[in-house]
Amino acid sequence: MSRALPASGTVYERGQVLRNDYLSEGRLPSGTQVVAEIKRDVMGCLYLASYASYELRVATSCLIVPQEGDRIRATVDQKKLYVTDILVRNHEGPLQIHCGQQALEIQAEKMSLQAGESLEIKAESISLHARFSRWVSQRMNQISRHWFVQADDAYRKIKNNEELEAKNINYQAEESLSLKGNLTSIRGTTVVKVDGSQIHMG
Repeated sequence: MSRALPASGTVYERGQVLRNDYLSEGRLPSGTQVVAEIKRDVMGCLYLASYASYELRVATSCLIVPQEGDRIRATVDQKKLYVTDILVRNHEGPLQIHCGQQALEIQAEKMSLQAGESLEIKAESISLHARFSRWVSQRMNQISRHWFVQADDAYRKIKNNEELEAKNINYQAEESLSLKGNLTSIRGTTVVKVDGSQIHMG
């Protein structure tokens, strides 16, 4: 299945626009490969130089979105040209991978993603399934409207200081709750209540 560019990109579907390099006669046999540069017509649509009479499409195997000025290789299929490879890109800018409405799945025994400056992931939903997960960072900021953590056992070690700010804080322990410190202070601006069947002080 072939695909065109996304709605935000360049349009491949074009009307009958006259150009100097329009080949009005003669068609190349299907399967013929050509190498040429992508150009843009006066209507803002992309076409392949010297092959303007062909409808320009993108092969499913070519995941990089072609742009104006790219030198590409294409395969003829009747009245269409399918971009199969982008050979040279003469302008700067990010490479964009576009799969249309199809999902993209990558399978490998080991996989590594490396970004020199930053790595950004955007999605409506992100799921991570792993037997072992490790996050190492000099600084980590987490922002969420709702945060839920569930674990059989949890251990947290803070080297220096830890501060917690909330409107209401509720700690519940089914068996025991222990607070220890060389200096322990409990303050209440209005009421401090200690309730229990037995209370030991000192």
